[in-house]
Amino acid sequence: MSLTVNFGYALSKKLAGHGISNEMLKPALERTAKALDHIRTERGANKLPYLDLPEDGKTKAACKELADKYDGYENFLLSGIGGSSLGPLAIFNALGHPLHNMLSGAKRKNHPRFFALDNVDPVQVDALFNFCKPEKTVYNIISKSGATAETASASLIIFDLLKKRMGNDWKKNIVCTTDPTSGDLRKLCNDEKLQTLPLHSGVGGRFSVLTPVGLFPSYCLGFDVDAMLAGAAEMRERCLDSDVQKNPAAQMAALLYLFDSTQHKKMHVMMAYANGLYGMADWFRQLWAESLGKELDNEGRVVNVGPTPLKALGATDQHSQVQLYIEGPYDKVFLFLECKKFGKRVKLPELYDNVSSLNYLGGQTMNKLIAAEFAATREALAQRGRPSITITFPEIDAHAVGEFFMLWEMTTSLAGALYRINPYDQPGVELGKQLTYGLMGRAGFEDKAKGIKV
Repeated sequence: MSLTVNFGYALSKKLAGHGISNEMLKPALERTAKALDHIRTERGANKLPYLDLPEDGKTKAACKELADKYDGYENFLLSGIGGSSLGPLAIFNALGHPLHNMLSGAKRKNHPRFFALDNVDPVQVDALFNFCKPEKTVYNIISKSGATAETASASLIIFDLLKKRMGNDWKKNIVCTTDPTSGDLRKLCNDEKLQTLPLHSGVGGRFSVLTPVGLFPSYCLGFDVDAMLAGAAEMRERCLDSDVQKNPAAQMAALLYLFDSTQHKKMHVMMAYANGLYGMADWFRQLWAESLGKELDNEGRVVNVGPTPLKALGATDQHSQVQLYIEGPYDKVFLFLECKKFGKRVKLPELYDNVSSLNYLGGQTMNKLIAAEFAATREALAQRGRPSITITFPEIDAHAVGEFFMLWEMTTSLAGALYRINPYDQPGVELGKQLTYGLMGRAGFEDKAKGIKV
């Protein structure tokens, strides 16, 4: 079974005065159809390589071969930030046992614990490096250039730690995922003869989850990579369908663009009704924000566009945010993630027949309760004129995870065309990087730090 997308709660037929009408949607879909034609042309010219990642058998084999070398290792420590960590974290959150890192090796089927060093918080850094025994840890350093300060700083610690603890064998526990030909990290890997996996030069970090960024950790953790890639390939074909009425990415892009540009609903809240899908919302936030938040359009005009992606967890955040969502400003559209079949069924005991707040639950299941929480929240929002789109996972498995990634990557490409911006660059991120370099004394960036104190 495949992911399904329900757009009914986004249309004016359901939300009089607040949904999108067919009259509004038709011209947006026509523009989206033209964007699809352009995407197919670009793909044919090898300018959108992320679309063909599911068929990259050579890279998949390289990831599998290297992962097999670390069978039985206790820990997998990924060092990366942004697109280098959010994808692997989303996969682990979705496909791993909720208490994976707390289980014994046998109960983990001898797959390693998984940790992501994706920040420079010194307490977290110290804790991770003290917990993970270097001899029993595989260190996966992910950076296309190697220049990102956060990942570079962690790399220094990793290299120093392994050299001190493992002597001449220090290199065997390191795998660097980086550009195949250029960049500081590639040069260092060549000089030190470190093990590497190639990042496709035409695939940006936030589109890289189906490259070695996500595949190598997935193999090491025992996840079904073939199913994930198959799901992505199947969704790609659905999202390349020239019939936009059948194309989930086309409809998603058009509706979300219209909510932003015509109804001032600039907050796009992804609310997951399964803990295993919460990491998907984190991954989505980077993809949506970094791709669509742009100062200039394709003609160089100042436009300052871009919706703001937010995340929430159902039913938890019904008790922290839904009050705002239902009675606050009409500036949000909701993207629900629903799971139809959970891996476990939890039955509620039948106790206390005389307590009305308990007796109606007895004999039912937690599975039905979370489904009811979702349906009630979506309907309550709709009755207050708050639009939503629902993505339904038949179950949370590798196939559906792959589908989800490709659905949103293609939706992002199409949304970029509607906003008339480049969804593949991130010029706004570079200034902060340069200021950081200056403040840390990197040669050539001294002027950037003038007047700033740390």
